[in-house]
Amino acid sequence: MNKRALLHYIWKYRLPENAVLKTCNGKKIEVFSIGESSNGSHFKNGHITIDNEELHGDIVIEPEEGDNVNANAVLCIASPHNIAAKTYKHILHIEACKEFEQKFAAVAAGRFDCHEEIANCDSLHTNSYLSRLLSERMEDKAGRIAATHLIGDKRWEETLFRTLVRNFGFGIQGDAFEKWAETLNLTILGKHRDNLLQIEAIFFGQAGLLEKDSIADYYRTEAERTPYYNELKREYKFLTAKFGLQQTDYNIWRGCGNSMPHTRIARLAAMYHKGDVTLSNIAECTTLDELKRLLQTPLDGYWSNHSSFGSTSSIGKPETISTKHLNLFIINTIAPILYAYGKHRKEETLCSKAEDFLHKLPVEDNGIIRGWEKIGLHAHCAADTQALIQLKKEYCNKKRCIDCMFAYQHLRDTYLKK
Repeated sequence: MNKRALLHYIWKYRLPENAVLKTCNGKKIEVFSIGESSNGSHFKNGHITIDNEELHGDIVIEPEEGDNVNANAVLCIASPHNIAAKTYKHILHIEACKEFEQKFAAVAAGRFDCHEEIANCDSLHTNSYLSRLLSERMEDKAGRIAATHLIGDKRWEETLFRTLVRNFGFGIQGDAFEKWAETLNLTILGKHRDNLLQIEAIFFGQAGLLEKDSIADYYRTEAERTPYYNELKREYKFLTAKFGLQQTDYNIWRGCGNSMPHTRIARLAAMYHKGDVTLSNIAECTTLDELKRLLQTPLDGYWSNHSSFGSTSSIGKPETISTKHLNLFIINTIAPILYAYGKHRKEETLCSKAEDFLHKLPVEDNGIIRGWEKIGLHAHCAADTQALIQLKKEYCNKKRCIDCMFAYQHLRDTYLKK
């Protein structure tokens, strides 16, 4: 048993908080600040009183033989039989019961079986923890967006565009969309923003999708006699000669499932051409319906009834983004970038609005969420599902039980039983 890690955990989470704390020679301890955990051996800048004497300094945890004496220490927390602790003036002895030690060892090793604890946890604690996990997830996503912002020479509209493109892959095609986006020069695109055909020519050309070999054999003949396809090829040839464009290999789209990217790329072209999806317009949306209307870009012309070049046309209304994909788009793209933009501008209202959108969107349906449902942890909105995804990916998968609040609740209850 790692006694230092155990006592560090007990002090960090203030498990003896309600107890009357006394030094080993009977002096009363009051804790105003446990200090900042710099490593497992001590907490810096603690603030305590001992028999009404106010003290500021380090708080040492379970010193070991051979350790240098910490001259800044105002308190030493140690197990009762720790000989090395005797070099300190003020000592607080903490002893945990055997059951707590065993459970702590399991949690520290990432072997905590949380199913029963989650089922028994009251809704107040669960909701509080989910709220914290949501904030963590938004901060993580904001950090990645901030990195994209730096790559884009600190231009927020470019950051928005590249984030939009990446997430238009909806997971399985995300990497392919990102590789394609790297070939797009927004300065060049901006010169032709008022011409949809030229934007489409650059988008499809840079994706390698104007190459005849990228088209399925059974569609190729029809595609090659389609006026629209041939117009795009001519425009792309002209723009390539003018700007020295270097397309990506169309094979990046292989292995992305049965869904080809043509209609998504066409929608991105229409969105870029229209120019309504800007950060300022997103920030001005006050309701979820407003935001959805802003993002909903119907396809017209060729792409209103084709799924790829040369495919069989189908009769129907101009294709819009499905409700499911639109919700995912807001969850994974719009809310995070609005949150990141709010942090950049130090506008908490934008961060709050981003989280509010998630609270108003329905529960996501995926394997992670279904797994939590099976053990009794139910989500009520997209904010909850994002929190549960964070819990699964950042804690469970990485065996960080020691940092999980469900494990903390379990250990706290055990500690207080002693």
